[in-house]
Amino acid sequence: MKVRVYHNGDDVFIAWKPDGIIPQCRGFALLRRRNGVEEVVSTWVGFAGQPAADGERRASTNWPIQKYQWTDYMAQPGDELAYRVLPMVGPDRDNLHPDPATASDWTEPVTLSHLVSPGVEVLFNRGIVASQWVSRRLGVTDHDLQNQYLDRMIATPGDKLRSYLAGPLGDRLFALLAEAAAEKREIYAALFELDDPQLMDALLAIGSRAHLVLANGSVDTKGEDENAAARAALVAGQVEVHDRMCAPRALGHNKFLVICDVDGSPRWVWTGSQNWTMTGLCTQANNSVLIDDPQLAAQYRSQWDLLRGAGDLTPASLKQANTLPRDQQVDKAGVRLWFTPTIAYADLVDTRKIIANAQQAVLFLMFNPGPRDSLLNAILDLARAPHAGSRLYLRGVLNQDPSTKPNPVGLFDQKNREFADYDVVLPAAIDKATDFFRAELKKLARGFAMVHSKVIVVDPFGDRPAVLTGSHNLGPRASGTNDENLLVIRDAPGVAAAYATNIMSVYNQYRWRFRRQLQPVAKRWKGLVDADTWQGWYLTPDSAALREVNFWVGQ
Repeated sequence: MKVRVYHNGDDVFIAWKPDGIIPQCRGFALLRRRNGVEEVVSTWVGFAGQPAADGERRASTNWPIQKYQWTDYMAQPGDELAYRVLPMVGPDRDNLHPDPATASDWTEPVTLSHLVSPGVEVLFNRGIVASQWVSRRLGVTDHDLQNQYLDRMIATPGDKLRSYLAGPLGDRLFALLAEAAAEKREIYAALFELDDPQLMDALLAIGSRAHLVLANGSVDTKGEDENAAARAALVAGQVEVHDRMCAPRALGHNKFLVICDVDGSPRWVWTGSQNWTMTGLCTQANNSVLIDDPQLAAQYRSQWDLLRGAGDLTPASLKQANTLPRDQQVDKAGVRLWFTPTIAYADLVDTRKIIANAQQAVLFLMFNPGPRDSLLNAILDLARAPHAGSRLYLRGVLNQDPSTKPNPVGLFDQKNREFADYDVVLPAAIDKATDFFRAELKKLARGFAMVHSKVIVVDPFGDRPAVLTGSHNLGPRASGTNDENLLVIRDAPGVAAAYATNIMSVYNQYRWRFRRQLQPVAKRWKGLVDADTWQGWYLTPDSAALREVNFWVGQ
């Protein structure tokens, strides 16, 4: 049994492959060795027609895993972890036992750290509300009440649900700002939206050493300001605030933070998709990256000066400066930085080449790239193009279908599967209770983003892995109109594996939910199969399912 383990500092993604179909196998038990203590991983679903209590979980020796991958959401940052996969065999579900002859060895231990490459930390929140644990935590089935409860919880610093949803991303950001306040460091930030009470308090604690370029969010009319309350409170608290009221002409869409060393020189940069809002922290899937590199931090600090000087405008000089990429070396990783808007979509021209040259895989999360000329379109073009060698593995989640009537996007066109194993899903929730699951929320009523990350990973386990991340929505408006930043991180396998783990964590969360909505009720999955026939779908020679198994185990 071949087993591979990947992690992002919080979740662990385990993939395995046996030598072939195992007779009488009803699935797999997964054993976890956490900090030296052996545990049996529990699962959430049992066999079809099997009675189960509301919210019941059972050990995977009893409710085995009928697939060849698993995301361990029960891992914790700092854990040292190893895993073993045990086939559970027997004549029926009530007479199962492990089969040591076909079991895997224990994997090599990994320690969950967000420092995945020298000088580079990657952080993710847990902001997916279409989850069973969120529905059970809220304790109500009426969606209006769920919205009210969730709204109140994410607005309350210290609330356990809020803290869990903000996850390691929130923990690290609050710690950075607290350290800056305690050590009297200067910080510089360019922000799109700001309403989170805990982040506001953190900025006010830094006071006059905090320097902000604060945009006016996304508004329909010139002069409107989504951040009016935050702006007034910060100014009253002696924070240096420079207005960038560029919407609706353009969005001041950055969310970057530069933290200076004790001598006042730029040292760390924090960037990513996460807005400084309650929803950005807690109810949307977001990512951030923290890089300890004075040269890269200085580039962000220089951009902050350009934005401050531009006021509400986007002068030609700013576009000209943005059209030249900034290349840095962070240990062995090559980092290319783009700021926007650029001239002639220079950033998209450059990054399309990375996608077009993919050799093994492209994984992605996207918010709203637009219907034309985006990097999503580049991925679709790749899926439809003949490719030398093995079929490409393409997986992703889009926040919404970008199609418009004049510009339809063929997300689910069969052409996308001719030369690649292509699959994209849209966020969905369980709308009606099942034998094992409660009905769920998909999002807050006042929010329109479920997946807000903007990430592309190319060849995560290849010779030259590449990660694209930042505030950039990966489309032409982000490239040619808005203020954005886009990082391309190459040759950092730990960074690529962490982002791949996060993408699959989100993808697998929505994969079944999305497909369930498209199926007739009679054909919807109802539980585990009390037979060994389930293996055939995954292990059929030359099938997309087998190629997926092979990709994750490194074959």
